[in-house]
Amino acid sequence: MTSQINSESAEQIGRPIIERIIKAHSDADYGQLVELIPDMEGKLLEEEFIEAATSLEPLGKVASIEYLGHFSKVKEHLVLWRVRYELAEEDVLWHLYLSDNEGEIKAVGLFFDL
Repeated sequence: MTSQINSESAEQIGRPIIERIIKAHSDADYGQLVELIPDMEGKLLEEEFIEAATSLEPLGKVASIEYLGHFSKVKEHLVLWRVRYELAEEDVLWHLYLSDNEGEIKAVGLFFDL
């Protein structure tokens, strides 16, 4: 089966997902994160999530989310985003991992660099 995610479609597919994930972090809403990335449950404890979400608080509100690129991996797709926060001196790089196995697109992983 041909992948639905490619360099031309990655931004359109990934943007609503990353926006909801960033909102879950802003709200420190673990339940929302696990709903968006079910594979995170058990791999990322709620306490670890709260700590990660709290680490973003000093940066302020999100000012912009910019698509940077798509990388095709063996079992998933990596979609990179530059997120600017109103109080931050530096950008934050968000890594969103997507899978489109059997025609179903889902988020399977997440990482951000402060």
